[in-house]
Amino acid sequence: MMMVGLWISACAHVETRLPVPDVDRLHREAATQENLAFKRYTSMLTRLDRVSAIILAKNADICAKTRLDIGVRTHTLKSYPKHLREAAGRQLGATKTASILRANPQTAFLPADILLNEERPAISDGDKVFQKYLQDGASSVFVRRGDEIIEVPITPRAVCDYRVSLKFSGAVNAYATGKSIIVTTSMMDFTDTDEELALVVGHELAHNTMGHVRKIIQNTILSGFATRTTRPFEAEADYVGLYYMARAGYEIEGVEMFWQRLGVVNPKSIFRAKTHPITPSRLLSIRLTAQEINHKREKGEDLVPNKLRQPK
Repeated sequence: MMMVGLWISACAHVETRLPVPDVDRLHREAATQENLAFKRYTSMLTRLDRVSAIILAKNADICAKTRLDIGVRTHTLKSYPKHLREAAGRQLGATKTASILRANPQTAFLPADILLNEERPAISDGDKVFQKYLQDGASSVFVRRGDEIIEVPITPRAVCDYRVSLKFSGAVNAYATGKSIIVTTSMMDFTDTDEELALVVGHELAHNTMGHVRKIIQNTILSGFATRTTRPFEAEADYVGLYYMARAGYEIEGVEMFWQRLGVVNPKSIFRAKTHPITPSRLLSIRLTAQEINHKREKGEDLVPNKLRQPK
């Protein structure tokens, strides 16, 4: 017991007189940093929404799983990371009730409109009840705008039914869950152009449409959890994803250099193929896929990935 007391009394201390910030200034600086963080987050989210919306819409005809979209994005406080919810309420008027954050300029919706269903409670655009209403042939919806209830005409369009979300993370990463696509803030920073971001979103969409999450789990179980084979599925997602990107109208020439830049900042990926193919292989495979796509364009063929011939 005496030894513990001696150890505690011997704890090291700082040796200089540290300045103590004024409490009011500290709160103001915290508010400034919070606002800047929220501005950065919403700017990234707007860009991610813009790019992913095009890819999800332009590939709907070859997506097995689709939903109807009316050109809006709804949000609540829970749409945002916990540490930014106060800023979301302050700057965007987000509450616990779903409301429209952004609307396509071609629609008659306004930010802060609240979508209503037949019973009039607020509803999000992705809600199953709302989706059924659209699938039944709806040509208009009701919204609450301030104290008024207004009927707004709509022209629903089919999109691939995979929600795309932004996640705060220091990892340059994006991943698919089988039902959604998640892109990190660091990946948003890393993608220099919308074409590079489209490459990433197309890749993750391919994981979902090709059923890779289910297949990886299935293979892991069948192996008795001895192995988790993912590299072939990553290569296939690169291949199919470039088709999705091209079909969405993005320029595919030179986009493979994304993988060179990633290899430079993460040299281990140049030589080590663990869960993903090495970056040189990914770059060259994307380049070959671009040549394949351009050849199909020249011949007037449909831009769809080549499938393996099934054995008779």
